[in-house]
Parts: sequence; C-alpha cells; structure tokens
Amino acid sequence: MSAPTRVVVVGGSVAGLATALFCARGGSTVVVIDQDAMATGSADEPRRATPQAAHSHIFLARFRSLLLERAPDVLHALLDGGAREIDLRAARFAGAPDANGLESSDDLIALACRRSVLESVVRHHVMDEPGVEIRTGVAVRGVSIDQEVHPPLVRGVRLEDGSLVEGDVVVDASGRRSPFPGWLAEAGIDVPVEVVDCGITYVSRFFRLRPGATPPPLNRGFTSGASFDRYSCLVFPGDNDTFSITFGTLPEDRDLRPLGEAAAFDRAVAAIPSLAWWADEQNVEPISAVRSMTGLKNRLRRYVVDGEPVVLGLAAVGDAISTTNPAHSRGTTLAFVHAAAVADAIAAHGSDMECLAGALDAAIDAGLAPWFDDSVEQDMIRLSRWRPGGEQCAAVSGPAPSERLTNGELYTVAQVDADVWHHFARLQNLIDSPDDVLGDARVAAAVRSRLADGVRLPIAVAPSHDELAELLREELVATGRHGLHRRRGRMTTSALRAS
Repeated sequence: MSAPTRVVVVGGSVAGLATALFCARGGSTVVVIDQDAMATGSADEPRRATPQAAHSHIFLARFRSLLLERAPDVLHALLDGGAREIDLRAARFAGAPDANGLESSDDLIALACRRSVLESVVRHHVMDEPGVEIRTGVAVRGVSIDQEVHPPLVRGVRLEDGSLVEGDVVVDASGRRSPFPGWLAEAGIDVPVEVVDCGITYVSRFFRLRPGATPPPLNRGFTSGASFDRYSCLVFPGDNDTFSITFGTLPEDRDLRPLGEAAAFDRAVAAIPSLAWWADEQNVEPISAVRSMTGLKNRLRRYVVDGEPVVLGLAAVGDAISTTNPAHSRGTTLAFVHAAAVADAIAAHGSDMECLAGALDAAIDAGLAPWFDDSVEQDMIRLSRWRPGGEQCAAVSGPAPSERLTNGELYTVAQVDADVWHHFARLQNLIDSPDDVLGDARVAAAVRSRLADGVRLPIAVAPSHDELAELLREELVATGRHGLHRRRGRMTTSALRAS
C-alpha cells in the first residue's frame, strides 16, 4: 500500500462518483470537479450533461455483486429507494424439472433501476464520504503537465478562473466527449483511440405501471422484447413500478424516424404482440417524453503504447476511456468495475507513477478491451442482417474463425439447455469474459451439437420493417403530424449535409 494520495476527479456522473467513492474508501483524499451546476443529487432531475440517463438501463449481476462486496450501504440504499432485484435463475427456471440445481444460486441477480435514481443515491453517499469534496458548477479548462520529465507527468487541472487544482493523480471522468485527449494533443502527447461505429440509434420512453397492474414475465432475462426486421424493441423494468421501452433503428432509417413522436411510439409498441401489454393505457401511463440518442460508437482509448506510458499521473474511467453499444446494457456496470480497479491501482501504486500506469493499462486489458471487442463483433453481425449487402456482410459471411462461438449461437441454445444458459447468463452479466465462454472448446462443442440437432430460435412475431413504417405514417396522418415530421426530416437532412 502506497502513501495516501490526493486524487482529482474531473466529472461528476456515475463513473466519477464511483471512482471518488472507491478511492476515498481506499485511503485517498478526493476532489470531484463537476461543471454541472444542476447536479443536486435529485432522482427527479437527471443530469443534462448525461443524455444516456434519459434512456433504458439495467445494472448487471456483476454490478450488484461489486456493491455488495465494496459498498453494501449503497446497495441497501438503492433497494430502500425502490430498486428491484431480478433473480435471473429463479425467473428462468421457475418450475423447470431439469434445472440441475442452478436456480438455487445467488450470484445472478440484476438490479432494475432508472439511471437518475442510481446516480442520486451514489451522489448522496459520495457527498457524505469522509475525505471527499465535491465542487459543482466549476468547469475545467485545461490540464497542467510537467514536460520536463519523461514520460510527461500530469500535475493537476486548470479551472476557468485560471486557478490550479493539484493532485497526485487526475482521473478523467468527463464522458465520451472528454477534452483531455485534445489538451494532451496540444502538448504533443498522442492518445491512441480505436473507434468503430455502432450503427444504431435509440429512441426511448419511460412509463409507470398503474395500481394493480401485474406485468407479464420478462422473456430475455432482465428485459422483454427482441431484434426484429431492421429494428429492435426492448422493455427494461425499473424502480418504483417504472419501466422504459427502447427502439433501436439504423441511423439512416428515415422511415422509422416518426418513432420520435409519442403517439407513433406507443402505437408501434402496441403493434408488437409480445410487447402490447406494456403499451396498453389500462396497464401503464407514460411519465416522460420520447427521446433519441444518436452518434453511438464503440471506443477504446489507451494511455500505454508498446509498454510505454504516453503520460503519467492520469487515469480515465467510464465513457472517457471506453464506450460500447448501449444495447448490451454494460456501460454503467463496466464503469463501476473499472472505477474499482482504478481505485485499487491508486491505492497500491499511487506513489509510483510508472507502476501505476502499468497497473491501469493491465486493468484496461482485463476489464475493458474484451468487452469492446465483443461489442464490435456483435454490432458487425447485427448490421449484416440490418444492412443486407453492406460491407459488414462480407466480414461475417465466411466460416467463423477457429471454433469460437458467437453470442447468437450461445443465446439460441441457452433457450433450451440449462447448462448453456448458465454460461450465457454469466457472460451477459459480465461475470465471465467472452474468452472464458465463447472461446471455451467444451462450451462450443455442446452448443454446436445442439445446433446440429436443429435447435433454432422461434420466429419473433412482429411487424416487418415496412409494415411498421406504414403504421407510423398512418399514425402521423391521423394526428396531423405528418407534414411537420416531413419538414423536420428535410431540415435534419439539410443540417447533416451542411455539417
């Protein structure tokens, strides 16, 4: 254990808050600098700087296990605040005679909760944590770098008033649009980044169950829904009888853009037989507008290249270091797991910047890179279906490399085989890595054997893409929104061309 360390965390969303919490409990003093002056900690006021807070979330079993181990007070506060535990095994094997005892385990429990509620609970605990100071409404405008040493060493950050906040370690928790790589580039420091477009846009709306309404069982572990003909639709349960519904569409798909209109959105959900219950006004009431999220990318930054750090004294967490397709529901769980790894590295090596850089890079290799690669692969396979004839098709049309499984193969057999489901659920909940499951020859042999026997997923009954597009057009005409939407579409297209 190194000497106590002063840590400066830039960004007060969940990744920054988690880092502050774990660092403080590891013996560091922490200053959190959050430029969002409206970050009051209220569950009813999501952060304006965090657009993903207005979309569906689920917190995976590994997230819950991490809180249970390292912050049980936070977990208990979430449950007291209405978060719901989803016992995935109990739900999957209820009444099944061939479950092989798997339903008795307790490590596959996910947490259903809105992002705003989670952030509110975590923020209040961080505010009360000894050794943590939170400064809100304060913007960071630069980074202080000592370039007289090699590699260069980050000494602190410079605020908009010109003052310097010094720290032994600076943590970038400023999100996917982090300014840190740009500031480092101005100092001649290149931060390598791998970026792959997700090829998807999300449209979401939140609802609340009406008193006495009993929802149907979830059909996909912690969600309900499926991927259909060039679109997807999923229901995510939340806290306090809330839930959200999210459509995924291709970014260029103008025919499905009317999903952004509330009436069209609700009618589209009602048209999918397996999800119609969730759109019935006798069962539910909307509690939010429809919101969209675009420009989604899989991204992974590295601060060590060929074994050599490009800069010392700087760590990154959350979306500032890596983003993956939100469809996999991994973002917040990965942010917390990585924040804990960063805090552990600082506690162990905070007085040795070279060793700290190595430990931070090892944490990326072990805890982020495999999930980035997996997200890229899953997006490529999905886009080969959603964009027939596109360049993604060529990449997946040939034989699979070696004997490695795809997520789709594993998911298919998991519906009929308890042991395979066990592997799939542990992968889906970040307990086991993609290499541990998809690269396991024994699992692959079991899955391929069942597939050879003819195991297939049942066909999901839902409108085709074109049928859904026609339904949306009808709804817009019926509500008098069709002309307005067409004008918006032209304006959006013109703006995109101009940019």
